[in-house]
Amino acid sequence: MLTKVTGLPRAVGATALLALAMCACSSPGAGGGEPEIGSVPTPGHLDAAQITTPLDAYLPTPEENYTLKKARVLLVNACMRGLGYAQNPQPLARFSGKPYLEHSEFLVVPIAQAEKYGYKPPPAPDREKGSGAESLYAKNVTDVQGDLLSGRVSTFNGKKVPAGGCEGEALRTITAGAATSEEVTLPDGSAAGAGKGGFGEGFAEMVVASARGKAMAEVREDSRFLDASERWSDCMKKQGYDYDSPSSAWNEKKWSDATRAGKREIAVAVADMGCKKKVNYLGVGIALETAYEKQVIEESAEVLEDAKDKTARWIENANQAIEAR
Repeated sequence: MLTKVTGLPRAVGATALLALAMCACSSPGAGGGEPEIGSVPTPGHLDAAQITTPLDAYLPTPEENYTLKKARVLLVNACMRGLGYAQNPQPLARFSGKPYLEHSEFLVVPIAQAEKYGYKPPPAPDREKGSGAESLYAKNVTDVQGDLLSGRVSTFNGKKVPAGGCEGEALRTITAGAATSEEVTLPDGSAAGAGKGGFGEGFAEMVVASARGKAMAEVREDSRFLDASERWSDCMKKQGYDYDSPSSAWNEKKWSDATRAGKREIAVAVADMGCKKKVNYLGVGIALETAYEKQVIEESAEVLEDAKDKTARWIENANQAIEAR
């Protein structure tokens, strides 16, 4: 349904001296210079799930996202039954509690996790393994079912198929009174299109991801962030690992080629997180991201507020649709 959603990274640290240095070298944002960041935090964690920045205010909660998904599934399945097609109904995965768009800007994981899994994510809890039902559903979608879902046919069993199929009808119900354009210009200047039906779930996340991407592009060029990265690299060299940036360590090809983390990957990941903590990499990053996100919010207030307002209306419509069934 969406054509552009981007993911991002994370990190942490604890050096008061570095924090003071970062604060002291801050320069005014006026006139195109680097923005002031005030005091730099020293997070007591290396957990992206605990990171918050100004753009988060424009995102729906995990519960709200689940409401949108639940309403869509119920509406689609009801529409399909109404047409006389009850096989292979869309499944509704269990609520995971995870946000649709996570903070991953600074490539951090808790050290305890790095010690077990290196750079790889830990196994999903049993409650989150319901994606198998969704995969099975997609595998079993027949040509006829696909036609009814998308509206590639106009009638079925003597009944009129809604414009855009059952998916299109569900989208119109949820977005009633707050439909989007077929194409929108995102905060980073790119365009995204969703076709005649417009956008649905994930619209706010797409807009925020674009805005955050624009802010992070500035963060990564900021002298204070480059300084923190250099300090991290020096720390890694002292432990015998030669990486010029955190992304080069995180994205080393041999890690992705292995299904499980080996001893070296774990050792590098643990050293990586330790050095990020030592140089307060995450604290510097959060302070800078906050400053640059505030600038982007000012520049793109209209599209951000529009996405937030539309999503709020969709959630109201979704709740009404759920209550009606």
